[in-house]
Amino acid sequence: MSEAAETKVCPHCAETIKTAAKVCPHCRYWQKRWSLHNQQVWATLWISICFAAVISIGIIFDKVLGPKEQFATYRDDISVVSSQFSRRMIESNTMNTVVGTLTNRGKVGWKDVGVEAQFFDKSGKEIDAITVKADDYRAVVILPHGEAAFKIEGRAARPEADYDNYKVYVRWAKDVDALL
Repeated sequence: MSEAAETKVCPHCAETIKTAAKVCPHCRYWQKRWSLHNQQVWATLWISICFAAVISIGIIFDKVLGPKEQFATYRDDISVVSSQFSRRMIESNTMNTVVGTLTNRGKVGWKDVGVEAQFFDKSGKEIDAITVKADDYRAVVILPHGEAAFKIEGRAARPEADYDNYKVYVRWAKDVDALL
C-alpha cells in the first residue's frame, strides 16, 4: 500500500497523520467525534447534565418560592357552613367560644385560614369580636373541595345579657403550597 493511502490530514491542525490514529500526535485532537474516550464528548455530556440540573433546580424553586394564589381572588370559594356560639367560665373570666365548619368549593387549598366572629347587641351594634391567629395551634387547613372544622375562643368584653347574635367570617388564608 502507498503511504498516501495510510495517512490523512488532521482536520484540526492540518498535519499529516496515520489513518488508524485515534488522536493526532501533534495537536492531541480526537479523530473520532463520538468516542467515549474523546474529552469533548465528556465535556458536552457534563455541560448537558449541569444545564439540566440548573433547569430542574429553577423549576423547583419556582414551585416552592414562586408566586402563589391570592386569597382575595378566591374569597367566595370558602364559606361558613355552620357555627355555634357558647359561653363558659374559666376561673373568673367568661369565655366566648364559636365552633363551626368551613367548606371550600374551589380548586385551591388554603392554610392558616383566619376566622373571625363578630358579636352584636339587640340594636345590631357590634360589641365584641374574636379571631383565630395565624400562628395559633388551632390554625385551619382546608383542602380543595373539602371541609374543615374551626374553633375560636376569646375573653368576653361584655356581660352575657349584652350578646344578642353573632356572624362568622373568613378573613384571610394562605395558599397551601406557599412555603411561608
